[in-house]
Amino acid sequence: MVMKFFKRLSVLLALGWSAATWAQGTYPQKPVTLIVPFPAGGIADLSARALKPSLDKALGQPVTIVNRPGASGAIGAAAVANATADGYTLMYTLSSVASVPEQAILNGQKAPFTLDQFVPVARVTVDVVSLVVRADSPYKTYQDFAAALKANPKGMTYSSSGNYGISHFPAEMLLAATQTEARHIPYAGGAPMLTALMGGQVDFNIPVRTLALPHVQSGRLRYLAMYGAKRWAQAPDVPTLAELGVPIDFVPWTGLFAPAGTPADVLAALRRALRAASQDNQFVETVGKSSAGEIAYLDGSELETFWKADLARTSVTIQRIGRIQ
Repeated sequence: MVMKFFKRLSVLLALGWSAATWAQGTYPQKPVTLIVPFPAGGIADLSARALKPSLDKALGQPVTIVNRPGASGAIGAAAVANATADGYTLMYTLSSVASVPEQAILNGQKAPFTLDQFVPVARVTVDVVSLVVRADSPYKTYQDFAAALKANPKGMTYSSSGNYGISHFPAEMLLAATQTEARHIPYAGGAPMLTALMGGQVDFNIPVRTLALPHVQSGRLRYLAMYGAKRWAQAPDVPTLAELGVPIDFVPWTGLFAPAGTPADVLAALRRALRAASQDNQFVETVGKSSAGEIAYLDGSELETFWKADLARTSVTIQRIGRIQ
């Protein structure tokens, strides 16, 4: 399914998405709506709101952010997939939304949308996930945690931001890499996922590191390990899983998507605006001080290549997770 999508995407990109007819005038001529298919306070929402002032300037029109959460992002994504392809209703989302159709097929359901209903406009930010426990947890180090997992199969619980989401995938990757098991409890977004951990309802979770940072700084949570190849400057004492002998390749990212059939000149204008916004001093400063990840802009063929590899990785994990009962 993934390969079929990318073959079609390559053809459409080569044709410049020229099949649609675009009215006279320069885009945009009115406000633009960004639908975020996740709750307020999560990484996609934080990134979108950090970007908004710079994107307002770059587009020359106000951008309205609308949260449409539910079903691991499927509700908001379906709304955009079926929106008029004129550049005025767009989706700012997490990478995990692209796995929704495969999830539906695995669970014997009708997919709420298909990947060929979207054109990826640009990747804007990336982040790294982290293994986190409460500050009063008996697990002081990753080694403590790993020993407890092995000694107590399925005895530990973890929360996520939703089934097949960006905190569910890395947790299952870790369990697979260490040949252990734990019980998954999904929540409706990153904020409630962390609230569940801080409230003692679960033993651990794997949020993006910047989302957990304020709670680590306040003394409520503790990092045990970072995913990725290098230590984080804001938590230099926390080892990476690679250092600990558990290399896992997982990079959550945020980006903007448009409905398929959006005219080529509109897509070009959007990419110009997004590139300018991603380099704008206000956005750079906000991201540097907030939980919005790190700026890592990509568009065009670079984004297509990156996304293809990313979808292949998540496809393997979806099959491991299997059907959700």
